[in-house]
Amino acid sequence: MNTVDGSMNCSTCGHANPERAKFCLECGTPFAARCVRCGTELPSAAKFCLECGTAVQGAAVRGKAEPPTPNAVAPPAPSAQRKVVTILFADLAGSTALQERLDPESARAFMERYYRAMRAAVESHRGTVVKLLGDGVMAAFGVPRVAEDDAIRAVRAGVDMQQAFRALAGEQTGRVSEIGLRIAANSGEVVVSSDDSDIVGDPVNVAARLQQEAGHGGVVIGESTQRLVAALVTLAPLGSFALKGRTEAVKAYRVVSLERPAAATAAAFVGRDVELARLTAVYEGAVAAPAARLVVLLGSPGLGKSRLIDELGRRLGAAATVIAAQCDAAGGGTFAPVAAALRQHLRVDAAADAESLRAAIEAALPPEDADRGRIAGGVGALLEGAPASPEETFFVVRRLLAGIAAAKPVLLVIDDLHWAEPLLLDLVEHLVQWGSGVPLLVLVGARPELRDARSSLATPGPLVADVVTLAGLDAGAATRLAANVIGASDLPAAVAGKLLATSEGNPLFVAELVRMLVQEGALTREGERWIVGANLAALEMPPTIHALLAARLERLRADERLVLECAAVVGRHFSRNAVAALLPRDARDLDARLESLKRSELIEPDSGWFLGEPVLRFHHVLIRDAAYRRLLKGTRAELHGRFADWVEARAGDAAEHDETIGRHLEQAHQHLRELGPLDAHGRSL
Repeated sequence: MNTVDGSMNCSTCGHANPERAKFCLECGTPFAARCVRCGTELPSAAKFCLECGTAVQGAAVRGKAEPPTPNAVAPPAPSAQRKVVTILFADLAGSTALQERLDPESARAFMERYYRAMRAAVESHRGTVVKLLGDGVMAAFGVPRVAEDDAIRAVRAGVDMQQAFRALAGEQTGRVSEIGLRIAANSGEVVVSSDDSDIVGDPVNVAARLQQEAGHGGVVIGESTQRLVAALVTLAPLGSFALKGRTEAVKAYRVVSLERPAAATAAAFVGRDVELARLTAVYEGAVAAPAARLVVLLGSPGLGKSRLIDELGRRLGAAATVIAAQCDAAGGGTFAPVAAALRQHLRVDAAADAESLRAAIEAALPPEDADRGRIAGGVGALLEGAPASPEETFFVVRRLLAGIAAAKPVLLVIDDLHWAEPLLLDLVEHLVQWGSGVPLLVLVGARPELRDARSSLATPGPLVADVVTLAGLDAGAATRLAANVIGASDLPAAVAGKLLATSEGNPLFVAELVRMLVQEGALTREGERWIVGANLAALEMPPTIHALLAARLERLRADERLVLECAAVVGRHFSRNAVAALLPRDARDLDARLESLKRSELIEPDSGWFLGEPVLRFHHVLIRDAAYRRLLKGTRAELHGRFADWVEARAGDAAEHDETIGRHLEQAHQHLRELGPLDAHGRSL
């Protein structure tokens, strides 16, 4: 940035340099112009990047402060991203006194073991150790990849870190009280550098400050994390803390145990009678004419696949044997979900020896089965994590299920099948193809991504008896569900309208939104009535929903995610060419990416038109919001400006598009204002 006297302040260290400088005199940072998108060095007079065609902003050229047009906003480096992550800080208290008493070699050995123990606990829960700070540790959950369970994994890691530390401290000192470990976690939106080594944002500061307030031996979490894990672990409120450097107090909670809190009464089952009848019909067919049947329950996250599966099992009751498996996004052994489900059904724990395991398996088989020994051996190997060949594993699993079904029909549930390894998908097909004479219903729940993973399992036909595709609840069912969640007989019309408009009938979104309305005071109870609060319109997406959708977007291919992000800038509705105008010039296969996003039910065709071409829309408005929030605000501003220019060029003198152009220009300037003080040209300093 040029100063009044013509000198240039280095963007890295702030040192003032003469105008002719090519490198900073203080830190050596080069002043050569580089493309803000691809990093290519540019000639001083360049208006567009010679490598990728991106428009050159005035701020990019050797520090010269050329006045940019309102639509030519220099975005931050596109390699950085906004993410919602959970930050965990651990700090060793009393280490100075310990090192004073110990020999330096012993102190060094202890600290090395301490760091190894902390790192092992973090990484065992798929966290990332970002920094070692003296005798402290900073870890992140959601780096490098966001997952919907980041917050609960951070809490569990914190508890494991305390357990590991107590064992280490007791072994080293003989008296645990000499030193202590303080741990705090906090969740929120941060900016993460391209190499994941730098995480910046207020949630980091809050986590660090909360750690200073934590007592020895415990795990403390901030309110944002509490909202994500309150239904999964037992917590105790600690009150509010005035943290150093913050104007607002922060609520904190202590992790009491990793046990779930006393379960609240489940909301009544609503709105899925037709779908439940279809599942029941296939089950009854598998029993009436014994044969394995497959039903696929397909739907986007939150539509109630697991709830519907649970309801079917509840209604079948003692008439069927239910064996439930769950695939994990983190992967693991190929057959691990089925192995865990069989182990639970056979009631053998992980510590059971081979003889006990074999006895439990044989007890589930008819005495007259000539292959009892072979089946017990193969299933035993599977449960011990060392399965035989795929062919043998398929055989013994199928025969075990047939043996169990000899007593009464079996409902085999495999949820989240879209995360399954290919061999597990092969096993599902094998069970149906070779399950004649066996009263077995294989019921799988999956997201639309299953269509890409194994299209034959997402299409009715000889292999699949039925594919039940879930949509959002209708208005009546969604409103009843929301009222049930908070124990209300009905809801105020304004609340019901907001819930329906925002959730679009997605049951999970309905439940989380109404809980947030109550928690934030936008919906309060007065006697037997519920009253609308003043801040109803200002509430944003609940953190649980954002975590779910952000994780889903994180698993997309990078080029598909970029398409969604550009589409999100345009709005809920967008056209193919509008997205193309915002993509880098080297982007390829836009139509293929759009088709893939349609198959995943992230976007869908719309009936409208825009500037002469058909319109697409996001499958859900909250998907659009999650994609938009990934973008840095500087990038949002730049893209809004570019879109306004594109519309103006395409629309010509058509006044009907003036409102669209003005809205996007205002959004561009709004994001710049949010970034901080502006210089005379409206650019963020």
